[in-house]
Amino acid sequence: MIAFRPMACYHLDCASGLAGDMFLGACLDLGMPLDLLTDAVSRLGLPGVAVDSRKAVRGGVTGTRFRVLVDGRPVEGPDPDEVHGKDHEHGHGHEHHHGEPHDHGHQHDHGHSHGHGRDLAAIRRLIAESGLEAPVKERAIRLFQRLGEAEAKIHGMPVDRVHFHEVGAIDSIVDLVGAAAAVEHLAPERLTCGPVNVGSGRVKTAHGELPVPAPATAELLRGVPIWGGPGGELTTPTGAVLLAELVDEFVALPPLVLDGIGYGLGRRDLPGQPNAVRLLQGHAAEVSDARPQVAVLECEIDDLPGEGFGFLMERLLDAGALDVFFTAVQMKKNRPGALVTVLCRPAELEPLAALLLVESGSLGCRYHVTSRFEARREIAEVETAFGTVRVKRAWFQGRPLAAAPEFDDCRRLALAGGVPWREVYYAALAAAGVPSEGTQPSSLSS
Repeated sequence: MIAFRPMACYHLDCASGLAGDMFLGACLDLGMPLDLLTDAVSRLGLPGVAVDSRKAVRGGVTGTRFRVLVDGRPVEGPDPDEVHGKDHEHGHGHEHHHGEPHDHGHQHDHGHSHGHGRDLAAIRRLIAESGLEAPVKERAIRLFQRLGEAEAKIHGMPVDRVHFHEVGAIDSIVDLVGAAAAVEHLAPERLTCGPVNVGSGRVKTAHGELPVPAPATAELLRGVPIWGGPGGELTTPTGAVLLAELVDEFVALPPLVLDGIGYGLGRRDLPGQPNAVRLLQGHAAEVSDARPQVAVLECEIDDLPGEGFGFLMERLLDAGALDVFFTAVQMKKNRPGALVTVLCRPAELEPLAALLLVESGSLGCRYHVTSRFEARREIAEVETAFGTVRVKRAWFQGRPLAAAPEFDDCRRLALAGGVPWREVYYAALAAAGVPSEGTQPSSLSS
């Protein structure tokens, strides 16, 4: 019998913003071993670069402080509490990037020499040629590519000309490669985040003083709910790219059975609030008095070719619709038509409505938001004689409802083995410990 594991869910609370070092501190505080980050840095082959972590307190909250070291010294200098003690942590100005260098750690090459700098291509090459595992490489390169694209857009230059000065490049490389390794280790199946505090005021950069959020941070946070609180710059470009690339949905804390809590600390204390990001770890929970919300979007169509309906369904599902279906209807002047019904989360309503109108040619659509009962769903991989198949199972109020092998897995293995699709399907059910006698293929749709 296969043990179906609960879905691993994480939630970020960025009430004091986010930077790369804070994210890694929260992961370490949850129990991720520092050796994992030490090993990732060693595989990069950066001479003199190492990492450390320690327990510290910010605003009365105990958490983990993560730092990047070059030749044994913190890149951003010693923390204020190490130098002056806790009574003197306030009044040290607003260290940029929660203690990262004041120039964002990523200068741009506008035709001037920057000494021992690294451009984006060099950083991609460093990561690609390292000894890191392939999934970590791929995720780290995506993070840097997205960060570089935001900088390039802001400064009106090709992305390959984005330039990182040496100290800032090392800091960013360790933070983003470390984050990629941390995500691979924690293996979140769903990561959510609440509204993000970007801070306030102005920040000094190589291009002069700029308002918070800095331009690259603002570009990366398009579509993200943000707010501004006191304390200077609280969300950095490195933190913003982690949010943009890793978070599945920006929502209030969803129902969660809490398994662990991690606090990642910034360099300095903030007046009136802990300079910490909180990472909650748990698994999806069924809550009887908090029904999930779903939006129902509809319109009638009578002038779309049959192939157009198939394309419309494909586009809507790719854009995030939970389900799409068509119902035959009789329209004005007895014209036959189709009622298009789209189910989606309320947050996806507006973009899906726009897509529905553009692709269908309809002049309008209607919607309503309602609650629904949802079964808890879990996925496990099972081994069959044909290969590995993912199997989805559903429960409601503790009772099993159905089991369904993933169609794409069964299709791929059937084609590869030259066997009927149903043979793979029933083999997967048997491997999952589900009786297949009299069972009809199921999809467990949304």
